[in-house]
Amino acid sequence: MKTLLATILFLLIFDTSFAQTSEKEVLKTYDFYVEQNMEMENWSTKYLLSDGLISAEETYWKNELRSRTEFEFDRFGNVEREITTYDINVGKTHDTLNFKLTYNGVLLISKEFSFGMTEKYTDFNQLGKPKQIERIEQTNFKTVPYKELMEYDNHGNNTKSIQYSTYIDLNGKPIDKIATTYYKYDDHNNVIEIHREYKPTQQFPIPITGGPMLYEYEHFSYKYNKNGLWTKKYKTVNGKEYVVAKRKYK
Repeated sequence: MKTLLATILFLLIFDTSFAQTSEKEVLKTYDFYVEQNMEMENWSTKYLLSDGLISAEETYWKNELRSRTEFEFDRFGNVEREITTYDINVGKTHDTLNFKLTYNGVLLISKEFSFGMTEKYTDFNQLGKPKQIERIEQTNFKTVPYKELMEYDNHGNNTKSIQYSTYIDLNGKPIDKIATTYYKYDDHNNVIEIHREYKPTQQFPIPITGGPMLYEYEHFSYKYNKNGLWTKKYKTVNGKEYVVAKRKYK
């Protein structure tokens, strides 16, 4: 279940269909880049590139390979298959996740996951970005928000996200939850501010298993190379700034 949850989270973030304005054109000149996560100490990820898209991802703890995943894309550049070829716990493997993508012309209107979830995209803006996502899960164990409303800027960057979900409290009572997140960007279309609001109200910071704490306000800044790709990412929380990630491109 832990692996499944991690996969779902990754797919929601990595979805190339509705990613922020990408660096794809610049990345076409590189074979790969390595990102070191300073918030998780010795962990790093190597992203292998093909025509500017991430074709494979390798995670390392220090210099030890922990996992390797390959991605296959359709003609629109959306992920249609994810293949895990190595896992530190089992060695070489060939675990595959398939995604059934449905289009209306060039617009992706639904994505069916092989583990029993379907996303439906509607209310597209002039840039072809969906302003509403509905998620339907086949099991009673709900893992993601069932609905998400989004707003965008003129560059296609997501500036506001409202996620609706339901969870069961300790008394067995269903609780409706609304999570609103606001984003601001710099001239390179990278996030420089995140503001979070929750109903019911939650106490910040919020601990995340296997990840950094979530704060009500987070600010970011970047150091860029001559091609406009960031090489260092800084995070400021409660007035304290520190490096959270470094990248090297080859």
